Amino acid sequence: MNDMNKYPNMPGWKGSKSTGREAAFAVAKDITGRRRQVWEAFEPYGTAGSTCDAIAERLSLPVHILRPRASELEQLGKLYVLPEKRPGLMGHNVTVYSVFKPAEAA
Repeated sequence: MNDMNKYPNMPGWKGSKSTGREAAFAVAKDITGRRRQVWEAFEPYGTAGSTCDAIAERLSLPVHILRPRASELEQLGKLYVLPEKRPGLMGHNVTVYSVFKPAEAA
């Protein structure tokens, strides 16, 4: 498997069950567009950033669609984790992402 077929260049999966692997390959064809959609949704928040929960609400998408894309964008250096946490939809603190590096945000 070449590097283009590995996370974060394509969706990942856990374990040895074939269902996760099959699902990852099934969504891989749409991943570039979905990543772009997620990145563009974070962009208006600037240095303040936002959470996947808030972006999911804004885009009317399930948060489980956003979180993996945000992690992939982070691994690719396109989204950055801010030091603060904010309450998510379930009331627990969640990661805040920004399109700007935290040092640039200060």
